[in-house]
Amino acid sequence: MEKPSEKPNSRKWVEQQVAKPVNTGMRTIEVTVPEQDEALIRAVAAALCSAEPKAVSVREMLKPLVPRAQARTGDELVAFLRASPVAEFDLNFERDASAGRSVDFD
Repeated sequence: MEKPSEKPNSRKWVEQQVAKPVNTGMRTIEVTVPEQDEALIRAVAAALCSAEPKAVSVREMLKPLVPRAQARTGDELVAFLRASPVAEFDLNFERDASAGRSVDFD
C-alpha cells in the first residue's frame, strides 16, 4: 500500500480535503469509537450533515444526552453558573487580600 506522501499530488489532495469542509460550514473530525458503535456514529454523522429536517430532530434528541462543553471565557462561566442549581445560593468569589503566611523551607 502506498503511503500518502508517495502518491502524486497527495499534498494538494489533502489540502483540498481539509479546506473543503470549511468552505461549506462543515468540519472534518476524527474519533476513536468501539467497533460495535462504528455504524451508529457514521449514521448519526450522516444524519447531522443532511439538509433534511431529521438533522434538527437528531440534534435536539442528542443535546440533553451530551454534557455541555467547559467554559472558556469568564462570560461563559458566569452563564453556566447562573443556569446551574448553584445560582440560588449567595456565593462570594472575592479573594483574600492578605499577604499570606511565611513558610520555612529549612
